[in-house]
Amino acid sequence: MSKQTNILASTKKEKVFYALGDVGANMIWSFSSAFLTLYYTDSVGLAAAFAGTMMLLCRIFDGASDIVMGIIIDKTKARWGKARSWLLFSSVPLALAFLAAYNVPSNIGTNAKNIYVFVTYFLLSVVCYTANNIAYHSMLPRFSLTSVDRSIVSVVRTIFNMVALLGINIFTPLLLAKFGGENKQSAWTFITLIYGGFAVTALFITFFGVKEKLPVDQGNSEKSKEKSSLKESLKLLISTRYFYIAMMLFFTFYITGGTQGIGIYYARDVLGNANLYGLMTLAGILPTLIMMPIIPLLFKKIGKRNAMMFGLALSIIAYTVLLIDPRNTVLYLCLLAVRSLGTLPTLVAAFTLAGDIVDYNDMKTGIRSEGITTSVNSIGSKLGTGLGSGLLGWFLAWGNYNGALKVQPDSAISSMIILAVIVPLFVFIVAFVLLIFWDLDKYSGAVQKYLEEKQKANELRQQTREKEE
Repeated sequence: MSKQTNILASTKKEKVFYALGDVGANMIWSFSSAFLTLYYTDSVGLAAAFAGTMMLLCRIFDGASDIVMGIIIDKTKARWGKARSWLLFSSVPLALAFLAAYNVPSNIGTNAKNIYVFVTYFLLSVVCYTANNIAYHSMLPRFSLTSVDRSIVSVVRTIFNMVALLGINIFTPLLLAKFGGENKQSAWTFITLIYGGFAVTALFITFFGVKEKLPVDQGNSEKSKEKSSLKESLKLLISTRYFYIAMMLFFTFYITGGTQGIGIYYARDVLGNANLYGLMTLAGILPTLIMMPIIPLLFKKIGKRNAMMFGLALSIIAYTVLLIDPRNTVLYLCLLAVRSLGTLPTLVAAFTLAGDIVDYNDMKTGIRSEGITTSVNSIGSKLGTGLGSGLLGWFLAWGNYNGALKVQPDSAISSMIILAVIVPLFVFIVAFVLLIFWDLDKYSGAVQKYLEEKQKANELRQQTREKEE
């Protein structure tokens, strides 16, 4: 590896420590995406429609909080770094909000429960998770300084996250059963204490193990510091068509993130065995873990966009075939594995797109705004997840789902099939079309050369300052 590459690339240790932070955050967020609706409907006794609407409403607020947090990060000049400081400050509040969300008091009325649920979910998603998530993803283009290296970081992060998700989805149903089932409050309290403690530990490891390479006063070139105001940063961002493509891609793709809570319902009520949920997770994750190491090579060979489009086409074919018999357990598991392989390139590349936009704008104008770019792009994922959560609650209500019933009506089964098969199929088609218009890969060579020169200049200025002092 050349000296130039070393200037811009992250170390193996940094990649692992950064990945652990995503594991920590997703011990809270992925768990909530998969199980919070179940907790609300089967343990707290809330109406599914209320839960879905409440989650969508919070996602709308979340879009505004993303922008606010991005602005705060871009204006931060703490000694621990622009984004890294907020990763530290948000970790413990995130875990506390998580515990509060899963401990709805049982001795209060329905209206009081609805208010408590809204307030705690608002704090969890709109305030604490937003601060933590925007800070985490804003760190990436500040310690991994090329698109190629960010892709490798994202592969490592995704591997770690998938292993964590596999553990969550396999062990959570087992833990719920062991401690009294999904109707038992003490079972949810025990699980969230374990996951919350692990999350804080993992996020602290990321904070101590990964440091930003771009000093807070050297994020922009000297010539652009006077004009790199918030107004200029926003004007630059909204004038870049890649921003709109990335935001819409996140919005459509992450609708499936909001509807993933249907998985436990689907296993139990459509396939007939709740314990199949762990096997469903294994079928979705194991093939991707095996194929994950070749993703950076695939990106290098055919480009990120082409890899994402090829994978999405594979997923579209898989779920079209699944419509033949969505209640067939073997067919469902096999095509779930194919679907997961197909979405793997997008899953890996999605969170590198904001960094690519940051680098491209930096090369064109000298203005570098990681916080606002990451936050505005994340609006798409938050709104998509919110819409997905809303669809989850609305379709369950439309299908007359009743958490007190052992056997659900055919209408509820139909709504679950729509959420688990038809909605993802539509999402994959729209995402494929959006990627036709993404051609940022063609600038990668010029961007890397620019960043190498910029980083060398930064290091030279730092050495000069040290000599003067």
